[in-house]
Amino acid sequence: MAQAWNPTLRRRLMLASLNAIARVTALGRRPSSPLKTRDEIRRVLVVEPKNIGDVVLTLPFLTKLRDVFPEARTTLLASSFARILLDGTGLVDEFIDASLGWTEEATRYNPLAYNWRELWRLKGELPERHFDLAFKCCMHIREHLVLGLSGADRRIAYAFGTGDRVLTDAIPVDDPDRGKSADWLGLLEPFGAGGPVTTLRLRVSPAERQWAENFLRSNGSTSNAKIIGVHPGASVPEKRWPLERFREVVQALRRHKGARVVVFIDPQGYGASLGEIEGVISARVGLRELMALIECCELLVCNDSGPMHIAGALGVPTVAVFGSGVNLWFAPLGEGHRLITHDDVDNSKSFKPYDVGAIPTLRVLAEIDAALADA
Repeated sequence: MAQAWNPTLRRRLMLASLNAIARVTALGRRPSSPLKTRDEIRRVLVVEPKNIGDVVLTLPFLTKLRDVFPEARTTLLASSFARILLDGTGLVDEFIDASLGWTEEATRYNPLAYNWRELWRLKGELPERHFDLAFKCCMHIREHLVLGLSGADRRIAYAFGTGDRVLTDAIPVDDPDRGKSADWLGLLEPFGAGGPVTTLRLRVSPAERQWAENFLRSNGSTSNAKIIGVHPGASVPEKRWPLERFREVVQALRRHKGARVVVFIDPQGYGASLGEIEGVISARVGLRELMALIECCELLVCNDSGPMHIAGALGVPTVAVFGSGVNLWFAPLGEGHRLITHDDVDNSKSFKPYDVGAIPTLRVLAEIDAALADA
């Protein structure tokens, strides 16, 4: 179960407060009419206001929604990048941009780091859409609150186990090692939605693909070159494998016969020094251009990050550095990925999400060689 709830005293108090409010307000209301059948569901809300990788991991769930509720219109409440990221997939009918400020850095030490003005806007806007169903996967009280504000007839999420008055369908947590994409699919179990899922990929348009080819050619790449991407960034500094080790990887990759290395620089400029290495192609581009270039790659070397998830959803294998234990929950979609943790080095099997600095360069290079041999 990705992000299983740790019932600290502070969190129990926050949940108790939310449950108390829900008992006397519309946050905890129950449907006044009989529950609708699957064929009668018309409006579905999906709440995922977090990072790029979190949105990508909703793809199997969004795909399954189309099968389970064929007549429904799907609305995704997410950060503004979600509509750019999912453009062309056809999985979402309407986007609600929400700047809730719930980054990992902002909320790590302040559980009340909410954009209250934005929540007030959603309180007025969401109920007007008369959602039949609302889903959220992340086990945090803040998303619990958004589900309550939605006014949906049925509000489906994982149970905290100590109240959950906001929910109409509290799904029990069963598998602590299950990944987040599987957690999303588990929310559909009350609707009999079993069976395999053929997940749609992210879409790159022909024009975007042509732009990427022109970009690579203009930077000295040839049509038969093997493109290897390197992205050293991540959403928080603790997830970033040391930059000097990425430099060692880039230097080693330059010696691969027929390979060209593309170094992706994040919007804030992190990793720019790698782009100055002789012979590499430096790319500091927008989200759609990033997707188009990643699709051209034979392999992406990276941290646990949004670009890693983009690669997985485009069918590009990755060699990714993870904190110990986190790889079980946030593995990228698709096959052929090599996820490296400190456990691979010392066999401790402990949960240490920010121990990436202990992973040696030789370990990463060995996985790169193995991945390229399998390609």
